[in-house]
Parts: sequence; structure tokens; C-alpha cells
Amino acid sequence: MKKNYRGLVALAVVLFVLSRLNDGFIVPIAYVSGASKTTVYQYIIGACAFVLTLLTARLIKQELIHGYIERRLNGKVPALIGGITSGFVIFLGICAILSLVFDRNISALIATLAGSAALLGFALKDFAVSLFAGITLNLEKSYSVGDVILVGERRGTVDQITWRNTILTSSDRTIIIPNIRLLKQVIQNLNKPESISRRSVELLIDYDVSVESVERILYAGALGASGVTHVEPPAVFATKMLPDGVLYEVVFFIANSDEAKRSQHAVIKNILESMRKADIMVALPKHGSVEGVVRSKISNRSSDLFYLLQQVQILRDFPKDVCLRISELLIPRHYAAGTQVVQFGESRNSLFIVAEGIVKSTRADQDDKLIEEHFIATEFFGRRSLFGFLPQGASVHTHADTLLYEFNQFALQTLLIEYPELIEKFANNLALIRWRRSQDKKPGDLPQADEIQHLVDLYRGQIEANYGRRQTALRS
Repeated sequence: MKKNYRGLVALAVVLFVLSRLNDGFIVPIAYVSGASKTTVYQYIIGACAFVLTLLTARLIKQELIHGYIERRLNGKVPALIGGITSGFVIFLGICAILSLVFDRNISALIATLAGSAALLGFALKDFAVSLFAGITLNLEKSYSVGDVILVGERRGTVDQITWRNTILTSSDRTIIIPNIRLLKQVIQNLNKPESISRRSVELLIDYDVSVESVERILYAGALGASGVTHVEPPAVFATKMLPDGVLYEVVFFIANSDEAKRSQHAVIKNILESMRKADIMVALPKHGSVEGVVRSKISNRSSDLFYLLQQVQILRDFPKDVCLRISELLIPRHYAAGTQVVQFGESRNSLFIVAEGIVKSTRADQDDKLIEEHFIATEFFGRRSLFGFLPQGASVHTHADTLLYEFNQFALQTLLIEYPELIEKFANNLALIRWRRSQDKKPGDLPQADEIQHLVDLYRGQIEANYGRRQTALRS
């Protein structure tokens, strides 16, 4: 217990004990003072109640106002607020003692309090308004210390936020702005992005196509748009059934509304590119159409998956027939949000390709620091486990409802038996991926041939050692 509470608590205990000592204390004091025992008892109880009132006022001031509330608001509460609250508690305690202990009429005292409160409120009206403004700004947290804000034509870095003023510093001056004025001004926080902007694109697709394929291709097209930073994963909805087909809406969210047109352009461009590669077109009008016009139907799941595989880095430059064969060997895995896919150290020799949703990988680096990575559509994880027969190097959980395609060791073994020349292609792509990650290169950057030759040799030897010796057994 704090020292400033101990004295009051000890005094309250002593007074309470004395109030219970009738023959040992109250009677002797009444005899010496000439007062009645009832009067002496009232004064002792009143003193004890007053000490408890002081203790309560101090607890409210120090522990509630200047303790809990300041911690919740992450700022200092003016001392005047604590003093006024403490005084109000003491006044209520005195009124209760006079009424309940001494049986006095406190109507006049309450009337005096009301008049004093009115005068005090009038005298402190400007302070009260400023205080309210400070409370509002502190609760809303429109800006914080260190943010660069623009208030009217005044621009500066927030140096301090009090309950009455906000202090800005610029290159040549210090600006003190009363919080009451900030409530009437437009404040631009230059350190925070604009509010999230919701954008959408609509496309009309024939009835006789696979809804799942439409969703997956449009989702991949929106998510893979170049230069677009998605605040949330895109979503695809079938919104209307029209005479010529089903109307689909692709919804996506961006952080900066100033980039809305550029982002929508990039999304539409990539969706059209995705549909073109999958040999898909939007539905044409059935009524009054020109004779001989043939509609392109949305492809089935296999061609959708084929397009996905063509964008996976580890399958870069693979022939079309190989990608089609791989699509037959993949195992689809559906996971709900928050589901664990693999655990660190797990012996599962599989590579996972993300088709839909987002997954989060957590692993430790050489310094035992945790590193988190997020994987979206066309990205993959687990290559060391598949090609090197090593335990899974990270724990992976789904961040949203997710569709993964698993490519396990049996599928890879089967593929290499049918296409032994893929050992060299896998070795080159694995070396290229490792070079880009170690050198922090972009996907389009290419190394000199001699830069990664040692990595190519390393991966070729690894694949031949782990899979080459099993080909004969599997052929038989």
C-alpha cells in the first residue's frame, strides 16, 4: 500500500476501534469534557467517516483519474480535473456525515453547492469547452505525436497533444493550436492513408459455364493486377440472372482512393488478360446477334488449373503438355480460415501451390527470429521438402478460406519417369528462384549463366539423388 494511504487507513482503523470502546474510552471522554456519551460517539464516528471520505477522494483522484483513465487515454489528465473531482467527493462525504451522523438539515448546504457550481461553471466555461475538445481528439486519435498534419494552411509535425492545445513544429516555428479550434477545422493527416475505397468490375458470362471456373479466373485476374495494393482479398459474386447470361461482379478494396482509376484500369486489364489466356470471352447478346458469331465458353476446371500452373515460377517455360499432365497429378486441398496446413518439422514431402485465398508462413531464421510470409495465388511453399526430402521448414496456416494444390513426391516421381528431361528444367528454375531471393531481385530479373551454374548443379544432383534411383523401381 502506498505511504500516502497508510496514514489515513491507520487513522480510520483507530477511530473505528475507539468508537467500539464504550466504557474504556467514550465514557471517560464524556465525563472529562462534560458532553453526553451520544455526542462523543457522534464525533468519533463522524471523524472516522471523514477520514474514509478523504481516503476515497484520494483513491479516485490518483488511481482512477490520474491512473486508469490516463492509461486508457494514453495522455495526461489536467490536475484541475482531479482536484475538482476530489473536492466534489469530499463535499458529498461531508453532506452525508452531517445528515446521517449528526442528523442536520443540509438543504441550505446543497443550495450553496448548486450556486457555487453554477458560478464555477460560468467562470470555467472556456476551459470546459477546451477540455471537451481535448477529450474528443484524444479518443478519436485522428493524429498522434510524430504525425505530419495540415490544419487549414498550417502544416507541421505534432510535437505534443495536451487537453487544451495541440503543439506543432515546422522548420521555422512552433505552432500552438487550441483544441477547440481544431474541432471546427478540416485536419489532414499526411502520415495516414485515405479511407478504404471499394471498387467493382462487372462481366456477363454464359449460363452453360462452370461457376467455379468463373470465380477462380476472375479472382486470379483481380488479385494479380500489377501495381494494385489490395487491403482485403478480392471477391467474386454472381449478382443477376439476365437473358444472355449471369452477371458477375468482382469487388476489390484499395487503401488510397486517389489511385482508384489507375487500380481499376489495372484490374480490368489483368482480368481480360487472364480470360484471353484461358480462351474465354464475355457473353454476346443472343437476340439479334450476327449469324456465324461463335461464343467462347468459360473453360472447365482443368484448363483453369492449366492457366494457374503457367504462372507458377517453379514451372516456368514448361511445355503445355507437361503442365496439363501436372494438373492431372495435383491433389486439391480446401481449407477454412485459420486451419494449419503443415507444421514446422513435419515429414511431408510435398509442395503446395496457392490457387485461392491467402496463407501465412511462420519460420525462424538463423538468429532464431520469427519471420512471417504471406502467399497468394500462383505462389507456393514446401519446395525444400519436395525436392530435398527435408522436413517442412515453416508452420503454415490459412489466413482466409483457401484452395491449395498439393504436388507430392509420388506425383513428382511419376512426372520425372514420363519426362526425365524435366530434371534439368526443375534445377534451373529452383536455382533462379534461390538467386532472386538471395539477391532481392524482381521476378523479371535474369542472372548471367555462370552466376547460378553452381546452384543448377546442386539442385540437379539433389533431384537425381532423391528421385533418379527410384525410376527403375517404379517402371517395374
